[in-house]
Amino acid sequence: MHDAKTAAATGATAGTLLLLMALTGLGQMATNLVVPSLDSIGAELAMEGGTTGLILSAVLLGIGLGQLVVGPLSDRHGRRPVLLAGLALYVAAGIGAALATSAPLMLLMRLMQGLGASAGLALPRAIARDRFAGASFLRVMSLLTLSMAIMPGLAPAVGGLVEAQSSWRVSLAISAISGFLVLLAVLLSLPESHHNRSHGGGISGTVRGYGHVLRGRAFLGYTLATGCALGGSYAEVAAALRIYQGDFGWEAEAISLIPATYAFGFVIGGLFLPRLGLRPAMMIPAGLGLLLGAPIVLLLLAATGWVSPWATMALVVLSQIGVGCMAPASIGLGLISVEGHAGTASAVMGAGHMAICAVGAAMIGALPLPVAWSLPLTMLGFALLATLAIRMAVKAHPPAQA
Repeated sequence: MHDAKTAAATGATAGTLLLLMALTGLGQMATNLVVPSLDSIGAELAMEGGTTGLILSAVLLGIGLGQLVVGPLSDRHGRRPVLLAGLALYVAAGIGAALATSAPLMLLMRLMQGLGASAGLALPRAIARDRFAGASFLRVMSLLTLSMAIMPGLAPAVGGLVEAQSSWRVSLAISAISGFLVLLAVLLSLPESHHNRSHGGGISGTVRGYGHVLRGRAFLGYTLATGCALGGSYAEVAAALRIYQGDFGWEAEAISLIPATYAFGFVIGGLFLPRLGLRPAMMIPAGLGLLLGAPIVLLLLAATGWVSPWATMALVVLSQIGVGCMAPASIGLGLISVEGHAGTASAVMGAGHMAICAVGAAMIGALPLPVAWSLPLTMLGFALLATLAIRMAVKAHPPAQA
């Protein structure tokens, strides 16, 4: 098995990597492209202000649940047919959402779009596990995680431009067209990567696959650690409006660019720092150090009253550099620690990340504290959990063995 992967690892092409990155970013595009248009959609479809957030939640629910289905299906029937079916559903639901004339239809189409997008999020990791090994696999995971992380920062900016020039229906049409182009690229240029599979087993085989994955202490540790790092990121994005508008009085247009600066931090940590030659055994502790240090400094600033928008932004970007350092390596090492069932492992990892990220976003509003305190406390709590989870994972599967 590893020999085949090692041979395949030498055959990576720029086109294949770009396609896997595009697949990974589709779900985030569908979720975040319409963020600037939520009020417009709510007004046209007669949705009350408090319910427009369901337009985002429906996609996230579909992505989270869908991964738990597409992963095991791809282990049994192959990556390609499941991926093509998911992309077809994504495109059809995107068209349906763009043409929706009522709130229930919109939410149904967004849920279906999330289910389709789940294939694009879970299966590229499984395909990478099929095709690459060792350092090559970890480099590919860095690129896939980068694609997943930067889209929440870029998509709202693009959606804001589209909203200013046309309408929310055009934004949804863009997501559907993007999905169709990726579907066409998969159909023409992405062959099946998973050949050593069984078509039997049914539900019992799926349950055995989940049992095999969930018994892996290293896998669970790396999954929890990455989920906590990403959960802190979602808390940072969720807090942006309350911080920069509520505390510092910034205009909405400037605030819409804040997530892009956060994404830039992730790019530094995930793309540029690995070029220094740091191994995962070094990248992960370095990332954790930044994840722990940034909120501690934010808490000190809050305690002394020296909080400023630029200091807050700089420290959050520093935290994002930490996420970029440790998340790709942790995801890669988690998948390496599981032999077989790569689709199921990717599904469990993706669904776990989505659940933790949802908690991170909700924590900002749930804590009965000013945002200057609730954000760094949430970031610090997630960073401490990530550190403990990494310790558990390293004991079970040290990075040097990957």
